[in-house]
Amino acid sequence: MPLSIKGMVTTISISVFALALAVPTAVSHTSFVSSNPAAGSVVMQWPDQISIEFDEDLISIGEEKANFIVVNNSVGDQVSNNDENIDSNIVTVSLSPNQVEGPVLVFYRVVSADGHPVEGEFTFTYGQDQPAKVIEEVVVKDKFPISIYIASAAFIASGIFFAIYSYRRRNRS
Repeated sequence: MPLSIKGMVTTISISVFALALAVPTAVSHTSFVSSNPAAGSVVMQWPDQISIEFDEDLISIGEEKANFIVVNNSVGDQVSNNDENIDSNIVTVSLSPNQVEGPVLVFYRVVSADGHPVEGEFTFTYGQDQPAKVIEEVVVKDKFPISIYIASAAFIASGIFFAIYSYRRRNRS
């Protein structure tokens, strides 16, 4: 026995709603755990390298440089090299010699095991005892959430279904 239009609309609406509930809305991304030198610390001797630990493993995406750390001294000169090394959940970069004392800005961008990039920054102070900034972390969000794709697919499928239904109904007459 064929469904009425009201029954079909109800069935499709319930299906789309159930599918939307089944899709996870938020996925946990990796977060900053610690660094060496520590965020907000004061160091009297310039370090040879900086390492940052995260709570999840990091991944590399092909040949693209997806994980990096950029370190700038207090006058804005980049003092980090381009030799990042990833070991599970720790990323390390070597530093060039630096004679400029003051706040040092550390910016990082990493890709967590779930494939999402995470950016953040923190400061530590070299030499002088100046207040340092606190950690600021930014999660880069996908441009279009998956729910938009699912809703679009359901809309297209229901349009095709109604077109076929209308065509068949018109041909019966």
